Amino acid sequence: MRRCFIFDYDDTIANFPLYNSLVFRLPFRVLPPIGGLLPGAYQVLDLVRSRKDRLHMLTMNMLMDEDTKWNKMDHVGISRWFDRRNVTMVRRKTPETMLSICKGISKDQCFMVGNSLKHDILPALEAGINAIYIPRPKWMRIFPGRLPDSDRLIILKDIRELIEIYDRI
Repeated sequence: MRRCFIFDYDDTIANFPLYNSLVFRLPFRVLPPIGGLLPGAYQVLDLVRSRKDRLHMLTMNMLMDEDTKWNKMDHVGISRWFDRRNVTMVRRKTPETMLSICKGISKDQCFMVGNSLKHDILPALEAGINAIYIPRPKWMRIFPGRLPDSDRLIILKDIRELIEIYDRI
């Protein structure tokens, strides 16, 4: 079965606070970057790739140019799974963008994996694809929002749970 998994980057597969947006925009290194892949992200990305499912990253890029964003992602070795062919950088995630990434695959076999209800989950559900929501801890959520009632929504506490449910979704 060929499926498409679209991953958000910041705080879904990598722990990159806003601090790093500043660090990677500086013309020289005064401050070191922090963060890296979240625990379990490495294994999840390897699993998707080993199953020959389509792997894509959809990330918002509002604060920096594309090359700087790539430097930020390369810091954690993301090139093992993603390159310029399977990464889409946008100012706003839309249902249309998600559908274009899923082109050629049935909507019920497409999954948007993200931590933002507003930017990842709601556009995915509006597009008619599945959404896997891995919310930030409550103390980190600025606008928690209201969860929609949908049979296409899966809520996980940690990205590692995706490994456990992978064969059932």
